[in-house]
Amino acid sequence: MYHTNRRKEERQFLEIPLCSEVTIGSINKQEISCGVMKICIKDVSIHGLRFISSLRFPVNSNLLLKFQTRIMDMLITLTGQIIWRSSSPFKPSTYEYGVQLLHDDFTRSLFTKLFNDMSVWLKKVPFVPGCRFCNTESCPLYSVNKQKAQ
Repeated sequence: MYHTNRRKEERQFLEIPLCSEVTIGSINKQEISCGVMKICIKDVSIHGLRFISSLRFPVNSNLLLKFQTRIMDMLITLTGQIIWRSSSPFKPSTYEYGVQLLHDDFTRSLFTKLFNDMSVWLKKVPFVPGCRFCNTESCPLYSVNKQKAQ
């Protein structure tokens, strides 16, 4: 499925995805307590990200997800809502998602600095120190990411 590029800001495409966890934060503004699932963040901007998962989440603005990952030695939690979903052409039961991030002022400031610092590194080298990148030992979805699907 082709998605129109409506982005207004720089997006960082990651040669090796960030290994992250996702959990449901709330449904219809009711906080939920549930387990976490490993996902792979394939690209990121200040206001959004793209990830893959073996879970089929609904595209619903009432569902808020919480993403946790490590960027430049800082553990960060981001909240967002799914804007689109498509099936992976390389592996059945794997889905790709586009997420709009929803920041409070503190998280926006922190994440903007991390994003800008990460962008400087990625212009020089494909890997940023202190990030939790996917690998075959830690990430069950890593083999899907090795396929070139853009």
